Amino acid sequence: MWLSGAGWRKLDDRNRDACTNLLEIASLAKNRNADVMVREELRGDTWFITEMYDFSLGGTFAAQEISFSVSECIFGWTAAFLQQGTHITARIQLNPDADVSASLLQEVQDRWKRGIEDKWSYRFSCCQRPGCTSPCALTFEIQWTSDRPHLGVRVQKGGGRSNLGLWHTDDSGDVASHEFGHLLGNVDEYAEPSVCPNRNPVNTGTVMDDNTEVVLRLCSPLCTRISEDTTPA
Repeated sequence: MWLSGAGWRKLDDRNRDACTNLLEIASLAKNRNADVMVREELRGDTWFITEMYDFSLGGTFAAQEISFSVSECIFGWTAAFLQQGTHITARIQLNPDADVSASLLQEVQDRWKRGIEDKWSYRFSCCQRPGCTSPCALTFEIQWTSDRPHLGVRVQKGGGRSNLGLWHTDDSGDVASHEFGHLLGNVDEYAEPSVCPNRNPVNTGTVMDDNTEVVLRLCSPLCTRISEDTTPA
């Protein structure tokens, strides 16, 4: 398959049925002159397309700058991101303290970007009804930039308790994924009785509780915004 701007790519041939499905989507997209989103994997010197999502049935979506206020217990913040169909982009400006070196900042940028994108992407899809024949996976992209950032974050060296506006260089990609969840508009789901005794739900075993799993209800508002249902990817 020829990808515009990338060149020739091989379709994943480890499973005959999966390869056939990729070929059918590629052919349909070419015939309709439709955009597709692909996921690739490098094996040796060769790039293979392992997943492909056809946007022809889902229509084309204009990019929307999303911003809304969130209030939970004693906390409040602004959720903000760019949504174009099923692709979500967050522009984040990192403001390192003076003792955070350029090399350390680059290291944590790589760790946090990989952690956030891997945690949230390709977990759930938006799907039109009836039939839900062409689901498009929700994908997430982090851009570190000072150009119109959706979020400014102070970066402090070492460890400590982080929040949406303060991250520590010891934070894992899982911690960054939790804070990113707030930027999407999701609230905390861990018990904090001294501050928020009436918080509900709690102890949910999700990324908004213990930094682990992304579940459907955390992503469904993104599909609802484009008038589609949410399904497992």
